[in-house]
Amino acid sequence: MDTDRLLDGLDEQQYAAVTAPPGIVAVLAAAGSGKTTVLTRRLAHRVATGTADIRHSVAITFTREAAAELRRRLHRLGIHDQVMAGTFHATAYALLRQRWHDEGRSAPTVISERWRLLREVCPAAAEHAPSELAAEIDWARARLITPERYEAEAMVSQRRPSQGAAHIVERWTAYEQLKRRRRVVDLDDLLVQLLNELQRDRSFTDVVQWRMRHFHVDEAQDLNPLQYALLETWRGGRDDLFLVGDPAQAIYGWNGAEPRLLREVEVTYPRVTVVRLDRNRRSTPESV
Repeated sequence: MDTDRLLDGLDEQQYAAVTAPPGIVAVLAAAGSGKTTVLTRRLAHRVATGTADIRHSVAITFTREAAAELRRRLHRLGIHDQVMAGTFHATAYALLRQRWHDEGRSAPTVISERWRLLREVCPAAAEHAPSELAAEIDWARARLITPERYEAEAMVSQRRPSQGAAHIVERWTAYEQLKRRRRVVDLDDLLVQLLNELQRDRSFTDVVQWRMRHFHVDEAQDLNPLQYALLETWRGGRDDLFLVGDPAQAIYGWNGAEPRLLREVEVTYPRVTVVRLDRNRRSTPESV
């Protein structure tokens, strides 16, 4: 892999981000400043210079479209199938499938569309109940809140669902029971189940941490507490983390995103190297 090509066309700030010494690096990137270019070049540059092993490198983002774009760009840079690149949910699912296979457990069906199940557990007369229930479940799960703790946490956070907090707990519990009866899980179950498996089985955690060593997180301002807990468990305290994002661009606030993680990154990670990208390059073609 040609390291000069990997640095070609980068401005001074992008160059500093791509070539920063291995460790914890946070790139605070304004809109149009080349976030994805920097992340993919950084990963490829570390592989090319021998400071990261492609087989243990991970690139994480938040949507399937963004993950596909990461893979396309990495492919053009000579990084093919050995790197783990995908969404949090896809990465968690891959690890769980292997876990279930190794233990001889049958895998549950993953449902991407949960509205039918939510409608089943909500009163037919309450037209907006499924959407409100979904919003409250999403809010709670993103913060690692269980149904048992929901009422107390909702009160502290001044959440006032129209049917009342106790009703949310009742319907949420019914939703969980319905999924168990039908042997299905939803997407966020994948994150919760993987985190639970890692927390209860040290040997499994050791295997995952051996496999996943060099982390690159795109759009890191959209991390919610559940995703952050999973990332930190994967990381295992090792200083090998590259975060790229813009705290002003968080789009998943409804789902518990905490842009404060990136905004206060020097508090979260005292040994972090911070690089700021403030040049808007959208007026010119962006390279890979």
